[in-house]
Amino acid sequence: MKNVVRLEILGREYSISSDEGEERVKRIGAYVSQKIQEITDSAKAVSTLNAAILAALNIANEYFALQEKQGALTRSVEDKSGHLIELIHSAMKT
Repeated sequence: MKNVVRLEILGREYSISSDEGEERVKRIGAYVSQKIQEITDSAKAVSTLNAAILAALNIANEYFALQEKQGALTRSVEDKSGHLIELIHSAMKT
């Protein structure tokens, strides 16, 4: 069931329709708003559009960094699991 959640970002109100819970949508909206505010605070003369694009690029960078970290963790777990399986097979042969 779709929920309609009202968010305010840079003084503008948005009605977001989502299958996610209201609290999750509000947390996401607050995060996006915070990222845009960081850009507008650090740059004296930046348009709203440019601030939104820069915030989106920062969020995408965070996303890709987390994907890379997750991939590295997955490979590490797979490697360790493979090693443990080899040890178990070796122990069973003796």
